[in-house]
Amino acid sequence: MYKSIELINSVEHKNGAVKDLVDYSFSKELSNCLVTVSEFFEACKDYPILFAKDAKNEWFASVMLGLKEKENLCVDEAGNWKSGKYIPAFIRRYPFVFVSDKDKLALAYDSTYKTTKDENPTKAFFDDKGNNSEFLNATLRFLTNFQADALSTSKFVAELEKLELLEQKSASVKTPSNQTITINGFFVVNEDKLKNLNEKKKGDLCKRGAIPLITAHLISLSNIKKLSL
Repeated sequence: MYKSIELINSVEHKNGAVKDLVDYSFSKELSNCLVTVSEFFEACKDYPILFAKDAKNEWFASVMLGLKEKENLCVDEAGNWKSGKYIPAFIRRYPFVFVSDKDKLALAYDSTYKTTKDENPTKAFFDDKGNNSEFLNATLRFLTNFQADALSTSKFVAELEKLELLEQKSASVKTPSNQTITINGFFVVNEDKLKNLNEKKKGDLCKRGAIPLITAHLISLSNIKKLSL
């Protein structure tokens, strides 16, 4: 999705700004994307919420946006997001992203959207004194909250694994053209194991607010077969 990531700093980008996003065509090849626990209640209405591990063996949650690789069924040919469907924060943060820089997170953006303060003053990075603009500070807050939510999500799913509630699954979906597509490699909560947890462990999940999140995840699974509609 990101084509040319560039760190933002007050020297090189003192007169820099970002272009307005006119559509969601940048995500048209995104078949799934990360989603955080703070989004579960909205995301579960439109997408399946699934669990998996990344290259660093860390758990994350994601929503399926398409059935095939490089296919986002939520974006039409004009780049419009499907009307009424929730747009994940992972998508809404674009073209910005946090990247690791000398053992800390730094703000960067897709420089294909580079422009100048004169061209788009409402989305300038810095003011005339070199301080962060209100726009840049709002962006930093959004990404900081997203990062914190992503860490909370990883801990949440790791706890499910610790309680041995997760099981690896696969699903077969038939498209309108009668093609059967099999989806593999994702994890879901096993409802029987959840029901059979002892009272102490169930109580701990309740205290942590995990039960509503698990419920949202389980409700979302019916959306797998709806993706092709």
